[in-house]
Amino acid sequence: MKTTIGYTKTFVLATASLLCFACNAQKRNITLAELPATAQAFIKANFPNQATSYIIEEKEITHTEYKVLFTGGTEAEFDGKGNWEELDANKGTLPASVLPKAIAAYVTQNYKGLSVEKLEKERWGYKLEFTNDLELEFDTNGKFLRIDD
Repeated sequence: MKTTIGYTKTFVLATASLLCFACNAQKRNITLAELPATAQAFIKANFPNQATSYIIEEKEITHTEYKVLFTGGTEAEFDGKGNWEELDANKGTLPASVLPKAIAAYVTQNYKGLSVEKLEKERWGYKLEFTNDLELEFDTNGKFLRIDD
């Protein structure tokens, strides 16, 4: 009986150790060519003259993410399929081409002259931040919802 309990404890401890190791994200530097095709196309279309400082692939058990830093300071985050999730120019400005059409039209009409610094895709829609720290929220169709405090 003691032997069975000893083996059970050892098995449980070994299994727990393996699970803890597997839960840690695995990060590695990759090249532009190793990004999903969707992310490559997005970068080529919206940041054609920007070189990358680094690209990190972060694999977790349930998903994969990619983080790209351009030499100009802009950061982009992509999901495992290569769809952008967050764009941050870090005190610079994002190209207007990254904005969904409905949001771009709203910004042009209502906030002419302001530059977009950050754009995030959320479950409920989009969050946009101008360089003057004003934040706007839009639904998934790009319809204006509110100014975020």
